[in-house]
Amino acid sequence: MAFARLIVRVGRHVGDRLGRDLFSTPALDMMLDLYLRDEHRPISLTSLCGATNVPGRTALFTINRLVECGLLTRYPDPRDGRRVNVDLSAAGLRLLDECIEELISLIDQCGS
Repeated sequence: MAFARLIVRVGRHVGDRLGRDLFSTPALDMMLDLYLRDEHRPISLTSLCGATNVPGRTALFTINRLVECGLLTRYPDPRDGRRVNVDLSAAGLRLLDECIEELISLIDQCGS
């Protein structure tokens, strides 16, 4: 989890320094936001859109693409049928776990 938090911090730093309008990764931002939640708890579609620094339509387009690719799941909120929840799929969680492990390995190789 610590490394995932570092990825988020690095992304924010790059966006702050170089401009979020040029350097944004909404799909990664959304997936990491879900990944870092306690026990990967699902959140509302609206809340996930707010996790990025992109317009709402772009955020919804990105979520739809992630769902189509099998990386996120979207389903009605069991307590409030008007809301839609979003969570990482098993494939999305596995992909992030693998990616983080690979990044850690690359960093370890640089130190060798």
